[in-house]
Amino acid sequence: MSLLVVETDPGAATSLADQFNELGYPLLSASNLSAAVRICDHAHPELIICDRFEWSEELASQFRYIPVALASSELSPDLLFKALQAGLADVWQLPGKATDFAERVAIVLGRFKAVAGQLETRLDQFVRDLKRDQRAGRHVQLGMLPPNPMAIDHYRLRHRIVPSLILSGDFVDYFRIGERYFAFYVADVSGHGASSAFVTVLLKNFSRRLRREYRRSMMKNPGQILEWLNNELLDQHMDKHVALLIAVCDLKDDSIRIANAGHYPPMAFVSSGEARFLELTGKPIGLFDTVSYDILTLKPAAGDRLVTFTDGVLDLLPDGDLAAKERVLLKAVEENDSLSGLWQALELADGDDAHGPDDVTCLMVSKES
Repeated sequence: MSLLVVETDPGAATSLADQFNELGYPLLSASNLSAAVRICDHAHPELIICDRFEWSEELASQFRYIPVALASSELSPDLLFKALQAGLADVWQLPGKATDFAERVAIVLGRFKAVAGQLETRLDQFVRDLKRDQRAGRHVQLGMLPPNPMAIDHYRLRHRIVPSLILSGDFVDYFRIGERYFAFYVADVSGHGASSAFVTVLLKNFSRRLRREYRRSMMKNPGQILEWLNNELLDQHMDKHVALLIAVCDLKDDSIRIANAGHYPPMAFVSSGEARFLELTGKPIGLFDTVSYDILTLKPAAGDRLVTFTDGVLDLLPDGDLAAKERVLLKAVEENDSLSGLWQALELADGDDAHGPDDVTCLMVSKES
């Protein structure tokens, strides 16, 4: 245990130092406020004793985890009141006896440790409550996800989401729109945790609205869906943006139309055993008042598949530039037609202890014969 004595009156400070040295306390000393701040930053004393009120007040404000005692030869009711307002741990009369100072040190440190223990208990309870609430939120979030796997006509859709925290800012959905169409998308909300997870609730609500309120032109141009969602997100003033890739499949002519709102890495298309990225660009939703999106149209054959990851997967791939990571990702997608095979090929962890620096999500859409 070390004490810091901040002195402005050499006689009083020397007396204090001598008395505490006699009692066996290791001492640090400072002659001005700047020196005292530097010592507190690096040495972390357990108690600060200062003989100037203004400095005591400043030190108590900057270092709330260190008790500060004011030692003064001129005590008054006004000074005691100001010390109480400033949050000082104690006020000592100078000069004083060494045994009295030792008793005051023991009382101040004992009281401070008791308060610290109470705060630690409250913090532990707060963390437990927070984790419980987040687990409940995770249960709700999992309930918003579509069936896994799910068959829509001759297409099979599968997904996997591994959150970086208990709650995820990634989201996946796929659903029929009437008898002729179905839509699927992958979304990556900016940020992590609860604030980003709240946006996924908005996305799920939007999925429901899309099924009820869609226009036929949206089925031919899913970029219009992104424009609609962009306006909805801006109206919420949530200070969040979303990278989202959406596709609409026309079951009548077996075509898939894709639009991209800032999603990366690109969606991979595997056809005849060869994989390639579908290069589509576009602005994320929730950032710009005016947006427009290009459309890419595919006509997959039986055995073809579409695979898309959120960018969290890139953080878990071997070191290298983005081009190298894209090659690793594309090779794994080309050689594996299952999510479990992809996870093994990319050496990705899964389960409750698989939290990485970012959420990792994968959606696979396969056309079956």
